[in-house]
Amino acid sequence: MNSPLRRLRDLLSFKPDEPAVSLHDILTGLGPLATLERLTGEALPEAGRETNLHMRLKRLEEIRQTAEQVLPELEIALTRSVLPLPLDATTSALHIDNFLKALAQGYHALARQIARSSRAQAQGNLFQRAAERALEAIGRRHLLAYRAYAQPSPSSWLLAHKLYGSAAAHFPENLDGIRNAYCSILLFAWFEPARLHRSDLDTALDCARRLAPQARLAQTTADNLSEAPAEHRFLVNPENGSAGHALGRLPAGTPVFGSYLVDGSAVLDALDHSIAGHAGEPAGNRLDAPPAVLQALRVALAGRSARRFSRTRFRPRADLVVGLDRVIAFLDGLAYTRRSLDAAHQRDDTLAPSEWSLIDESPDGFLLRFIKGEKWQVGVGDIVALQPRESSKVHVCLVRRIATIGSRLEIGLQMLSPQVSAVDVTTGEKTVCRAIFLHRLPAYGKFPGLILPPGRLPAGQAVRIGLPGRPLEKRIGKCIDANDGLEFVALDPKSD
Repeated sequence: MNSPLRRLRDLLSFKPDEPAVSLHDILTGLGPLATLERLTGEALPEAGRETNLHMRLKRLEEIRQTAEQVLPELEIALTRSVLPLPLDATTSALHIDNFLKALAQGYHALARQIARSSRAQAQGNLFQRAAERALEAIGRRHLLAYRAYAQPSPSSWLLAHKLYGSAAAHFPENLDGIRNAYCSILLFAWFEPARLHRSDLDTALDCARRLAPQARLAQTTADNLSEAPAEHRFLVNPENGSAGHALGRLPAGTPVFGSYLVDGSAVLDALDHSIAGHAGEPAGNRLDAPPAVLQALRVALAGRSARRFSRTRFRPRADLVVGLDRVIAFLDGLAYTRRSLDAAHQRDDTLAPSEWSLIDESPDGFLLRFIKGEKWQVGVGDIVALQPRESSKVHVCLVRRIATIGSRLEIGLQMLSPQVSAVDVTTGEKTVCRAIFLHRLPAYGKFPGLILPPGRLPAGQAVRIGLPGRPLEKRIGKCIDANDGLEFVALDPKSD
């Protein structure tokens, strides 16, 4: 029967609804990298074409949650990778970065469309959720760069500045969550991740997120620029692809107006509060992080980690080994001769030193650039033995800074003592461990010290240091530094 209703149906060409295909169905059987590649190349562009803004946010959230099933595993693997990154780790990092970049851009495009809409004020909550998610993705992208000791891309900083600027201009009543997300990214950069061990980076980012509400952010004015002190206040130019600079270390000629001024004094107070660990206070009021990490964050934010000496540029080559056991073995056998005949008898082939170029030297450290040799799992706080070519002198150093600049890996080392020895440490008649004796620690008060495996000797323990021909009786003093692989302790100078 050719009824009007039938003719209308034919005209509109109604078809039965096809069952929706879920992301799970599309990604079934794919590995982690292939999953990210499919999400980046197909799912995110498809979500960006969704015209219903609420539905677009929902689809972006589904993509983010799907990626969460594979991202943590890939990020942990990158943290544990050797440096410089091998090809498989570099490929993995590239896939993660591409996904996080596209995800942040997807949320940003949604937020931008809302801000330009004639109904913008009615969609303030939707803008806030999109902007916060975009900033979270940018923060995670920065963390990814720091896992390889690389610097975040300038474009990611520009996107973060743009998101906050748009929120401040169009939705000042919805600003708190966005401001906190923005400040957490800035704080994380000001915590100097290149000076942190890779295993502490997640902790530092979590601290930045918890401390962000304590940071005060405002447009620069003549009045607030004149406030003191300048060391823990930062100027952020939204036109520059960076986290900005501390006021006390602004490059000459930097324009100050039209920028943001961030005051971190309350953040420092909160760090001090957590470091002190007030008894009887609820744990929720303190940061859940090791005291050494909190102290490193405080030093970085207060601007006191600047170099104490100028450096002299030079380019000799040096051998380097990393890790307590290997450094001790290096001191025991490999390091004390350059004669080929002796080396043939003493060389331990398992050590396989890597070759580095000494770029800079100062009275208390070195800047090195990787040339070739064995790659190793290294982080800030690790111990290394450094021996310049054509020299029998061995420097035992702590890694204080790591940076990946393009394809080049550079590390900054702190020299601990002008003289070092590999020794047996005994208590009574029992040998506790093999350790490194530091005859004098100029940077810490000129008393001697020990580097030994962690958890072996408590403070106050009497020990015997087995120096050849002249054993020393000492007591263990305070712990200067520690990580999973070593403890760096002072020896009580009054215990001879």
